[in-house]
Amino acid sequence: MADQKPLFKAPYDIKDVSALFAIVAFVLIITAIVGNNLFGLFQENVNFG
Repeated sequence: MADQKPLFKAPYDIKDVSALFAIVAFVLIITAIVGNNLFGLFQENVNFG
């Protein structure tokens, strides 16, 4: 266990970071759009008074 690789190397590979950021941003945008549409359907179908 002495020659274990470090989890994060100091000079990050900018391609890996930007690809990961793009994937996370894409998932968040899709989730926001789908959630907004579902909440709109919920508001239309449920009578709040």
